[in-house]
Formats: sequence, structure tokens, C-alpha cells
Amino acid sequence: MRIVNSIYPYPVLSINDPDYQADSSFIVHYRLENATPFKNAVLYADFELHDQVLNEQIELDKAGFYLHIENSRAAFRRLIPVEPGKTQIVFEIDPRYLRQKVEITGFLLAKDTIIGLRNASVNPDLYGPGYVFPDLEPGDPLAVSFTINLDVSDIDSFQNISSIMKVTSHKDKEMKVNNDGDVVYIYLPEKIYQQYVRDQDLPNTSLSIVIMPALLQLLNFMAQPGAEELSDKRWYQVIEKKMQANDFEVEDLYKDPSLSLKVAQVLLEMPLDRAFDEIERLTTDED
Repeated sequence: MRIVNSIYPYPVLSINDPDYQADSSFIVHYRLENATPFKNAVLYADFELHDQVLNEQIELDKAGFYLHIENSRAAFRRLIPVEPGKTQIVFEIDPRYLRQKVEITGFLLAKDTIIGLRNASVNPDLYGPGYVFPDLEPGDPLAVSFTINLDVSDIDSFQNISSIMKVTSHKDKEMKVNNDGDVVYIYLPEKIYQQYVRDQDLPNTSLSIVIMPALLQLLNFMAQPGAEELSDKRWYQVIEKKMQANDFEVEDLYKDPSLSLKVAQVLLEMPLDRAFDEIERLTTDED
């Protein structure tokens, strides 16, 4: 973790910085909700500010919380304001625009001109007693949190797997998998498909019931003699890359076709455990 632009011509509240006395603090707490087959990963950022004068500036709408998100690889940069009266930002991490390392920093920024600001919590040993801030303009920082780095490839780990599979319906009574194109189509009987759509609040259960059997069939295809002819398909390339990231090779499937079941579970991060946890929570809530 690091603090960006940590040198300012006036006191800025941050962790492990002597500009303010110990009873003032500014922290952003992060919680990550990993991706599912139905949605992208979501980042929750909760802002916690302990300083009477700075909180008063927020109440006067002179200052506000912001989350700065930057991904230089994708040329992505955004400053997101927290809604007035709230202390949390919910941000969806879209892998189309955010790739690999993403830098995230929380700020308290001036929203309006602030003139003659005084704060008794400013360290008098550094700035003297009765310090008066210079005139602050919109965008000037009043507090800065640590910068955190998120690796999108880690948190969105089965986004690539789900991106090569599309679930739809057909009139047959059995589930079928079509791998003729770059994207694999999973066909469900119409009634089951409607249930699948309704149960999007049970993503891990659907992952185990629908996605894992389809992935298992694809791995079995890859284990067959002559399967290298499929290597130009996008779905094959994505699965192969995910296997290599987990210390498997396609050749391992040739040697031991029974390995497919283990590989499928590893690539989907052991979905059975999460599915049963999901079902248990559901039944507990109903009770």
C-alpha cells in the first residue's frame, strides 16, 4: 500500500502522517465480492473519517468523499463521488475496461471554495498554533487514504470461463452442449432454463448444476485423440490457459481422462462447496 501525492503545501489527513494529531483519522475499508457466472466482481468501499472539522465541511457540502480508480494498462481513470449523506461506494469491476493491476485510492476533496479553514487537530509542532489553511479550491485534497492494488485477473478468475459459455433453451428434454464455434452453447430444456434464469440469486448452485457438467464435457472432448484440431477455437484456448494457470496441461488429460473431473472443479474454484453453503443459507433463511 502507498499514499499518492503525499506532499502537499498544507496539512492533509492520512495514515502514518504527522500533519494531524493522533485523534484524527481517515480510512477506507474495502470488501470484494467475486465474480459469478451472472455478474462481474463488485468492490465495496466504506469511508471512515474521524475529524470534527472535516466532517463539518462534508455536512456543509463543502467537501465530499471520492474514490479514484486507475488502470494504466487499459487507459482507464475515473473519480467516483460518494452520494451526499452516504459513506459507501459500490463499484462493478468490468474486465472489459479494467485489466491486471488496478490502483484504488480514497479521497476527501473540496467541492467548493473553502476560505479561512481552521482545525485544532492540525499538528501544532509542524504548523504552529492557530494554523489557517490557504484558500482551497474544488478538487483540493483534505484527506487521502492508502492506495490499494487489485489484480483483476485474480478476483475475476472464472470470468474467462463463463465468457466462453452461453446458456439458452431448446425444446429437447435433455441438456446439450454445442462446441462447434468459438463460444460454447449450453442448451437447457425450456422449463429448466426458466428456472435457471429465476435462480440467479443462487449463482454457485447454477454453476455446479449447469456450468460444471458442460465444462467437464469440454475437457473430455479435449482429452480425445485428435482433439488438437479444436485448438483454434476460443473456448479451447481459454480453458487451456486456465489449466496452465493451475499447473495442468492438456496433455495430462490424454494420460488420465479421469482427471477431467478434478480439473473442472479446480477451474471453477470448487463450486460444490459454495453451492451447498448457498443452499444451507437459503434453507436457514426460510426457517
